[in-house]
Amino acid sequence: MRVQNLRLLALAVFSFAVTCVRGLELIDSSLASACIYYEKTFDWGCHSHGNGAAAYRCRCGNVNWLGTITNCIANNTKSLRLRNHGFRHVARRCYEKGDFNYTLADMQRFYANGTGYLRDPTTADLSSPVFTTLRVNQTEFDWYYKKMKDLTFSVQRSQWFGWGLVFFWATIIAVTTLFNFNEKFVGLKLTDNWLARSLMIPSLFENMTQRYPRLRAISPGPHPNRLQALVVTAFVIQTIITVGVGYEMKLPHPYLTTRWFMNLDLVSYRVDLMALSLFPVIYFFGIRNNPFIPLTGMSYTTFSYFHKWCAYVCVVLAFIHSIIWTVYARHDGGYKMWAMDSYWQYGIAAMTLMALLVFHSFKLLRDKIYEVFLFFHQMMNIFFIVCMYYHLNKLGWLGWVWSMAGILCFDRAARIVRIILSGGLQKSTLTDCGSGVIKLTVMNPRFLTYRPGSYAFIYFMSPQDPWYYPWQSHPFTVLSTAKGKGIHGNEMAVYFKAQKGVTGHMLYKLLRSGEESINIRVMVEGPYGDTLPQIAKVNRRIVGVAAGLGVTAVYAQILHLLEAQVPEMGCKLYWAVNDLSHVSWFEEELKWLLSQKCQITILCTSPKELEETGSSFNTDNKLLEILDVRSLFARPDLRALVSEEVKEASDQSKDLTFISCGPSTFNIDFRASVSNTLRQKQSIDVALKEESFVW
Repeated sequence: MRVQNLRLLALAVFSFAVTCVRGLELIDSSLASACIYYEKTFDWGCHSHGNGAAAYRCRCGNVNWLGTITNCIANNTKSLRLRNHGFRHVARRCYEKGDFNYTLADMQRFYANGTGYLRDPTTADLSSPVFTTLRVNQTEFDWYYKKMKDLTFSVQRSQWFGWGLVFFWATIIAVTTLFNFNEKFVGLKLTDNWLARSLMIPSLFENMTQRYPRLRAISPGPHPNRLQALVVTAFVIQTIITVGVGYEMKLPHPYLTTRWFMNLDLVSYRVDLMALSLFPVIYFFGIRNNPFIPLTGMSYTTFSYFHKWCAYVCVVLAFIHSIIWTVYARHDGGYKMWAMDSYWQYGIAAMTLMALLVFHSFKLLRDKIYEVFLFFHQMMNIFFIVCMYYHLNKLGWLGWVWSMAGILCFDRAARIVRIILSGGLQKSTLTDCGSGVIKLTVMNPRFLTYRPGSYAFIYFMSPQDPWYYPWQSHPFTVLSTAKGKGIHGNEMAVYFKAQKGVTGHMLYKLLRSGEESINIRVMVEGPYGDTLPQIAKVNRRIVGVAAGLGVTAVYAQILHLLEAQVPEMGCKLYWAVNDLSHVSWFEEELKWLLSQKCQITILCTSPKELEETGSSFNTDNKLLEILDVRSLFARPDLRALVSEEVKEASDQSKDLTFISCGPSTFNIDFRASVSNTLRQKQSIDVALKEESFVW
């Protein structure tokens, strides 16, 4: 598909960008830095033996210093590449600190001119102005060169540790991709009930939420499972270990003049390079067009969890970096001067934006004002990239910044491509299904296939609506089949519950029209989610358990698996509703499942619905006779339901897959029910696929 090709192109661009990561300070050229620090010990008439801006303005205008420094570089390497790189390094330093704009050709002329005036240095040159070009004392210079190479190696090690964090996540992606491809295309059994019982099914806070139900109101989820929490724990432990090991530099050193400064500098390099290395991971895990979702089969919720923890770790590392240089600047007495530099100011701005990005992303705030959160989150991300560019443009490692910009541009471009291939601006039909449920139908796109279980973001485009509604998009599970098949034929169907905001406004327009259906222009952006086809045969019984509108996601997943299921395995659907009228708007889908020999049970949780069937249940009476409708007068006993299904599957020696979707509390309880059943030894393999409307 064209979208897949775009993903591959973006990955290639990203890979090229991060290979350009390198520093432009001391470690950019160990040879040039060694020459600069060696030659600054002589008196070049600048009244300074330092490397400040005033000293550079003086030395970079001194042809004798330029001839000396270029001869130092050229005479200590046989590599033309290293020599020219060292020349460029000196030219760059002269431009940044002395405002001299020298080219490589200029530096080569300084080298050729200075060669004719070389002499050996003397003790007097240390305190009396030098008016010629000097050779190096090879013994002394070799010490400078070794110390600079030691510093370069130490910084490179910090970058390797940063790459280690990247490869940690690359390993996680590779392993999960292997498991996902096996499940989709091969069908080998690679896990057992011990793994499911111990890590994959139990949530991290399962025991606490079951013991103290009120905690679910405080933290309704979704909660990570133990395996996801274990991955994050391993990531944090690796970060802590790699921050704390590998400091082998020794004094004396021409640049790191004290133990205190050496420790600050090396730790700062370590934490800031590791933080920079996490930038592309954070951005890839947070975008809609995350190419790893279809590869790994992991949900957006899972990647969002990893995205947040990578961001937390990155912010802590960046905060340590900021504290180190703030303490040093105040200790050195140069804070006021440093605070005037633009790179320092942009660094403060970037750190502030990082903190705001983390603190305004807490779930309580997201749930209350999601659209406001999303707008500011996106804007602050753009400003963060700009601040990081100006913070690093003189220091180096801009490849990490370009990777962030590239990922964001890739995501936006991919969104536009998806919208165009999905039909662009098109007509849709909104139908009032009752109880606040709306059905939206659009024509199937010509160039993309929306597989069951995928989802799309929908933009409602109407000039009569508030100006900000077209800028909002909401994810909806898509019910679609191939052209000419299934109940929807050439159409895609979406069901959603009207809430506040744009979905509530759509319901208002429907009710105000007085019609059962209205037409409205929309743009569809998709497909997203688990879009790989199920090729391997599914030798498992499928049991879907849904609450409320969660039936749309469960139905889509069942549809996806039924295409490859061995027929005699069997399929069931339990749907918990508090109003039997819901069955009427999902009537066609239920009939289609029945035609596939899927057993359907409606669990009515309202005590009076069954008595008022005649007034509230407007569907085919024949469907009532086929469906197993149970009035529970309360929430369903999920533990009993799970135990019953596991026992039945065990008696028939059939492996079992549960598919669940509903409100967060329902998902928590259902996951706990499956986990509780698996605590007892089972003769069959039991798996859980959980769909969630929140992240």
